Amino acid sequence: MAIKGVSPSTAFFCFFAFIFSMAGGPLSAQTIHAIVLGDLSPAAGWGKLAPNIVLDTLTIGGMLESNMPERQLNLLNMQLTEDDQSDPTRVLKLIYELNPRPVDTVVFYYSGHGASDDQGHYLAMANGKLHRKKVLDAMLRKGPRLAVLITDCCNLRSDGQMFFAPFFQVDRPSSPTPLFRSLFLEPKGIVDVNSSAPGEGAFFAPSGDDIGSKRGSIFTIGLTAWVEKNQSQRRIWDELVRGVSLHVHASFHDYYPKGIQASKGDQVQTQQNVFPIQYPGMPENKGPRTGFLIRDFPGKGAVITKVEANSPASQVFLVDKEVFASLSPQQVIISINGKPVETTEQVVKAIAQSPQIARLRIREAIKGEFDVLIRMRY
Repeated sequence: MAIKGVSPSTAFFCFFAFIFSMAGGPLSAQTIHAIVLGDLSPAAGWGKLAPNIVLDTLTIGGMLESNMPERQLNLLNMQLTEDDQSDPTRVLKLIYELNPRPVDTVVFYYSGHGASDDQGHYLAMANGKLHRKKVLDAMLRKGPRLAVLITDCCNLRSDGQMFFAPFFQVDRPSSPTPLFRSLFLEPKGIVDVNSSAPGEGAFFAPSGDDIGSKRGSIFTIGLTAWVEKNQSQRRIWDELVRGVSLHVHASFHDYYPKGIQASKGDQVQTQQNVFPIQYPGMPENKGPRTGFLIRDFPGKGAVITKVEANSPASQVFLVDKEVFASLSPQQVIISINGKPVETTEQVVKAIAQSPQIARLRIREAIKGEFDVLIRMRY
């Protein structure tokens, strides 16, 4: 039977194409629509730090291109080099001009200045504040399957010369990598993550003059390194957040062991913590945070008596060896986030007051003392 107004051969082709698309063929191939922005406007005043912003956007663009085939990636990667470009209205317009389908993903990444006020976190631009909730609202209005908002900027309360960006070659895959398929194409909902928690600044990796030294922001370096390492694996957002959070926490401590001020007059910041606002599969903020049980070890600390399987305590990061391992019974916790603890009461209080990443000093009969990072459930 022919479709009215269409030849039999055309009708057959259309029907075949429809079936093929329903089966996951090219006609249904999901697309990632990504906006990657670096604020280099004169008002930002980056000076000699400007190359870090450029490299942030280049590495994020390279991360997207190395995980998605060209036909499935709509990428806008740009530097805001003039004050009139660093404008909330203009940035929102870039989002409004996207045309994603309901099966597509929209990604927005920003590296630049940021702060927070009574309305929440915002991108501090030359021509005003762009609150992240406005960015997310604009993304959701486009009706994508998944909206991913990732910002690498400070989260503190807020009461130079032009140059060409370097070019590097990216090998484009013929199909989305397993990692990007499981993170960016299959989930539904919202991913909203900033590089620093409320009250913290976001910092660059200090680098020397040698060409091989790392440049860019601690968070973006950690994010792209984690993606590269896990490119061929299927992962979930909680694994990404855990891995990048540990990298940021450890790197900040290595780069700034005595802490650093975000700006003149501020208190010395001693850690930087990734701040996940929401993502698919994000653990609820209730119940035990660590997964270990302890008892008093009079005069020496708190001794671990039990470690739950598949809990944060079973997946701690050994700082010196840079590998994951499990805490074990008979190990003694002697300090948390640099402060000595001598009783279970002090441990409980320190864990309750700690950011999601905690640094524990452990004493063991055979290994002696060593540091671990634990990313708690919330």
